[in-house]
Amino acid sequence: MTDIVKITIQFEATESKRFRMYSGAFVRGFVYWVLSRMNREFAKKLHSSKTIAPFSVTPVMLNNTPVDRLEEGKEYNFSITFFIPEIGEALKNYLISADKVYFTAVQNPLKKVIVKYCDEKSLFDNPIEKFRVDFISPCYFRQPNGRYRFVPLPLPALMFRSLARIYSAFLSEVPKDYRDWLDKGGITVSGLKIETQKVLLKKRNWAVGFSGYVKFSIPEDTYSEEFSKITSRLLNFGEYSNVGGSRTSGLGLIKVRKL
Repeated sequence: MTDIVKITIQFEATESKRFRMYSGAFVRGFVYWVLSRMNREFAKKLHSSKTIAPFSVTPVMLNNTPVDRLEEGKEYNFSITFFIPEIGEALKNYLISADKVYFTAVQNPLKKVIVKYCDEKSLFDNPIEKFRVDFISPCYFRQPNGRYRFVPLPLPALMFRSLARIYSAFLSEVPKDYRDWLDKGGITVSGLKIETQKVLLKKRNWAVGFSGYVKFSIPEDTYSEEFSKITSRLLNFGEYSNVGGSRTSGLGLIKVRKL
């Protein structure tokens, strides 16, 4: 059974232009535009929903690096991951019958569509003690105290609580004991090289996040094989879901290296 559908769209830029906002925000707009053409009522409901969005996107990429502009004639790509497989299948069917993709208000030649399927079982992995996470696009978290506060820091408890929340919403429930373990310092930061960046997501709506790499470890005095396996599974999931705030605008894109 498929639980996750990831669609990567490769296109050729018709004209040169600089993005007015973060490129992931344009990808998010593309998702809603396509869904409105397939099912307008569903797209409207999805856009106004206050629940966890059932998709995530990447920024526009060139050679695995986010870009802030397009150059005519060059090929770029972005990915959209759905946690409701039926929507992913519908988008795939829409794209494979097209030869152009309407993006940034112009028709761009569609060069390739790559579809990757994933079920929950494939996310299960061996326990880990040390790992590195590359934050490819800016990442931030929110304090879970009811106040809207940006936290542009790689705090392990906030990071893995974020992943556990998304995972529980679409796959299966992550035990509450795991969250308690996180709050007690189950995972620590052992090294990092990050910088903060301010990005515009829509008119007058800015976000500040960090990018770079962070090394994490599970200390001996907090090690649990069960929780280590859950951590490993959430990291695998995070490469599909992104992590933190504004996932649907391409923030929180990560690449994991298990040491």
